[in-house]
Amino acid sequence: HLGVETPFAAARKAHPALEVRGLGALADRLERAGLAPRWDGALPGMRRFYVDDPFGNRIEFLEPV
Repeated sequence: HLGVETPFAAARKAHPALEVRGLGALADRLERAGLAPRWDGALPGMRRFYVDDPFGNRIEFLEPV
């Protein structure tokens, strides 16, 4: 569930995670749009990275290897 609270403060740890195909291409596209992917190799069997949306929320993208 996504919602708006007043006053708004981005979550520091909680975040949505989206499983995608073509993770590398998505990372390239986000980087061209000015969002810097932060890669994380700590989850065995998955490639993943995080980006922050324009409001400061962390979003995780991952793809099985």
